[in-house]
Amino acid sequence: MNTNEEAKKLFKLYLEGNTSPEQEEELFSFIRKQEDMDESFKEVTEHAWNEDNNWRDDSLSAQVELQSVWTKIGEEEESLKKANSSWLKYAASFILVCAAALGWYSVKTETREENQQVVLMTRITGRGERVKLLLPDSSVVYLNAVSKLSFPQHFEKGKNREIHLEGEAFFEVKQDASRPFIVHSGHLQTRVLGTSFNVDAYPESKRFSVSVRTGKVGVSSSDKGKLKHLSFLTPGKNLIYQLGDSSYAVNEGRPADFNSWTENRFIFKNELLGVMLTRLERSYNVSFKVKNEKILKCRFNATFYNKNIKQITEQLHTMSSGKIHYEFNAPKTIITLWGEDCQ
Repeated sequence: MNTNEEAKKLFKLYLEGNTSPEQEEELFSFIRKQEDMDESFKEVTEHAWNEDNNWRDDSLSAQVELQSVWTKIGEEEESLKKANSSWLKYAASFILVCAAALGWYSVKTETREENQQVVLMTRITGRGERVKLLLPDSSVVYLNAVSKLSFPQHFEKGKNREIHLEGEAFFEVKQDASRPFIVHSGHLQTRVLGTSFNVDAYPESKRFSVSVRTGKVGVSSSDKGKLKHLSFLTPGKNLIYQLGDSSYAVNEGRPADFNSWTENRFIFKNELLGVMLTRLERSYNVSFKVKNEKILKCRFNATFYNKNIKQITEQLHTMSSGKIHYEFNAPKTIITLWGEDCQ
């Protein structure tokens, strides 16, 4: 972004709440680079503010809400007069104005939501794909490969923030005690107020898991519409739910390991080779062809950090003491495994 006109368009999107985190970073990066933004950029932003006011709410409640924000801005501007950096002063003031604008906009949005049908958004990832999403309440979701996340375009005021997950995701939930955040994933329901946790719930899996990195979550199972509370989880706790018989167990782990996959770090502890291959297929967009299915019951302890699939397969060969062999096809999309039983 190199011109004030482009900045103006991006600023309008920001006022409407339609910018992505990348666009917001681009906007604020532009602000930081301006030497004379006290005049020229002020004109641009004021023009954007006044050009389209169809979404404004002139009700008394909106004015009261906005006035409280302007009061805070006045206090911040007084303290900013003492700052040494001119760009910091204007950038901070600009950000506060944006916050006020979004506060004003949100009042109007919440009023409209009462009379609008909830629109569901869906994000689906393919094999080898991971994405970072920003939900309407500013909660952050890291969606793993071959996963599906469904969430409302707007979370309704006074109602629970409910989303649906098939697959795996790591959540960083924004605190809001008045609106619990609920993740529906097959037979499990995970309820939080504001915390970070991982849910592994691939439909084809025999077990689901919920792992807590920070905060506290409540996990329940659902059977024919009836909820059964299973456990409250705190940092380091991991609940494994067996779909076959609806049994579960709560284990201890390292909180930092629960979202290791978001850092391209895969941790396997006494894990079946069959389970390992399934995870690797999703993450690396490859397929494993196994000639001797007995090797799928081999168990391994392994950590793969920033490894490509060739390096990982070679490490499996080494860990099996040479008993497991492999071969890549020409496009390197199919990996054939064979070897002796590990027993």
